[in-house]
Amino acid sequence: MAAAPKSKEFRTLEKDGRRFLKQAKKLRTKHDKKLGDMAKGAVDKSMERAVTALDGADADKLRVAMRDLDETVERYLGHLRKSTLREYAESIGMAVAFALVLRAFVIEAFIIPSASMEPTLQKGDRLFVNKGSYGVRIPFTTIKVVDFGPPDRGDVVVFVFPRDEARAHTATLPPHRRTCVDPDSLVEEKDYIKRVVGLPGDRIKLINNQLHINGEPVVTKVQESRQGAAGFPLLTQQTETFGEKTFVTQHYGTDANYGIPEETVVKEGHVFVMGDNRDNSSDSRCWGQAPMDNIKGRAMFIWFASDRSGIHWNRIGQLIR
Repeated sequence: MAAAPKSKEFRTLEKDGRRFLKQAKKLRTKHDKKLGDMAKGAVDKSMERAVTALDGADADKLRVAMRDLDETVERYLGHLRKSTLREYAESIGMAVAFALVLRAFVIEAFIIPSASMEPTLQKGDRLFVNKGSYGVRIPFTTIKVVDFGPPDRGDVVVFVFPRDEARAHTATLPPHRRTCVDPDSLVEEKDYIKRVVGLPGDRIKLINNQLHINGEPVVTKVQESRQGAAGFPLLTQQTETFGEKTFVTQHYGTDANYGIPEETVVKEGHVFVMGDNRDNSSDSRCWGQAPMDNIKGRAMFIWFASDRSGIHWNRIGQLIR
């Protein structure tokens, strides 16, 4: 005997019914140990009636069976069933918690606020910082629980600006030299990004835009010289090589207020940092050395780059060297 044809109404009810039955079975299995024998029997019988009705073709019987199942599940499992709002809240909460853990221990996003690292980094570049490069810290502190050692010369690092040490250092400078530090940085907590050029014990000196470390000039090679912006002399870009690291710096042919006429010795627990845009960078030449404890991590790569002219697709994904 051929099965009775299913009406349009039945097919609509069947779709929702099978979805609800699946949820009921999952809930019943998940909380099996929390249910008494009477509750288990009632839920099982109600699900059996729903299965029988779903296998038939009578819309009225299916409607009655599903209503019975809904009431039974609500009676015995309702207090264990999560609301949609609660599920969304838990999902969002887990995502936020994961993001916070990721930001605290692994990776943090950073936006380039100025032109001090040109040509390596442009204002508006967005990059990721590897917070585990030099160790693992307790979040929101400078306390390391695992230490992987100091940065290398040539590393581009993000660090918390050392306000107290910078105030003490700039107080020793003549008034015309203090203008190279951002006044807000002396009172507000800010992150800076610069390149490490000196490690503890290194002797640093800058003569005519050539960096000297421990009495030896850093290997440089001029790449390009062109007319600078209005009011500036010739712009020169050159490569500098620290061991296996080679990067590009630039200057305008002057070291007024930026030179280091006397050798500066890097203190223990500190690094000497400079911007790649040598004539337009507030760095260790101005406000002093950066404590290693303040370093958040090493810059990894650019994940987005844009300015008023639009998106710079060719810069997205570039590794920071």
